[in-house]
Amino acid sequence: MHATRRTVRRTRRTLRRDPRVVLRMNDRDMWVLDALARMQFLTTRQIAMLLFEGSRAAANKRLRRLFDAALVRVWMRDISEDNVYSLTPAGAKLLAGSPERKEELIIGRVPRALDGKLDHLLAINRVRIALALTLEAVGAELSRWHSDWQLCGRAALVPDALFAVRWNDGREQTYSLEADHRTRNATRFLAKALKYRSLVHGHRTLYGQRDFIVLVVGDDRRWVERYRSSLAGLPPRVPIWFATLEDLEASGVAGPIWRATDLEEQYSLRDLTYRPYGKDRSATEIDGGTEC
Repeated sequence: MHATRRTVRRTRRTLRRDPRVVLRMNDRDMWVLDALARMQFLTTRQIAMLLFEGSRAAANKRLRRLFDAALVRVWMRDISEDNVYSLTPAGAKLLAGSPERKEELIIGRVPRALDGKLDHLLAINRVRIALALTLEAVGAELSRWHSDWQLCGRAALVPDALFAVRWNDGREQTYSLEADHRTRNATRFLAKALKYRSLVHGHRTLYGQRDFIVLVVGDDRRWVERYRSSLAGLPPRVPIWFATLEDLEASGVAGPIWRATDLEEQYSLRDLTYRPYGKDRSATEIDGGTEC
């Protein structure tokens, strides 16, 4: 225990910035800053998967340079876990001044400390990255994404994320994400599922969205199945589909990994999107995550 603490302290000392570093930014550096602005916190592995073709060595090398240039902040939770990265005010300022981002205010989103629900946020980001890496292969794109911290907290029902996918035939479908990271609370999940059903039954929208599909993703296969079985016998007021993070990362969008409450068959994201329900219902726009 004491040896581990000493090792952490020594590692932290090696992570002190070098004020002499002047970094020549390239496109991928800007993409790293952009990803951190959009997702707040990312691990080394997540950044490697998203931007360095899975190479942790390449990701570590460039992240170290960004850290030395005071553009990113590194957080060490434990010597056995991945480092976690976030933007610094300097990184946010640089990104805000770029032509691609000058219309977006991001400086106010710079984290000053680790999020109290960091593991949950990282799980949400795992889903987002898995989608981003596999949608192009099926001719689709992630057209919009709002995580819970970007949505209005006064709403009776705040999903973990609300996002839209534009399919290759031009159709844009909205999805509401519920990501479970070791919560293991079937009663709490059931209460939230009933809120979704009440919303649809009362003909109300979810942040302006009327035609949405609920996706439940968890990191524990047994608990994902327990959540699914907890809805058995309830009327299917709203489509709710279940999958594990492991399956989503392994199979991506194209894989038949999604299972409904009342069906044993598994479907790909495209398959469940084009099932008979909802084909003729139109979706409204996500209004910047401000409607409550």
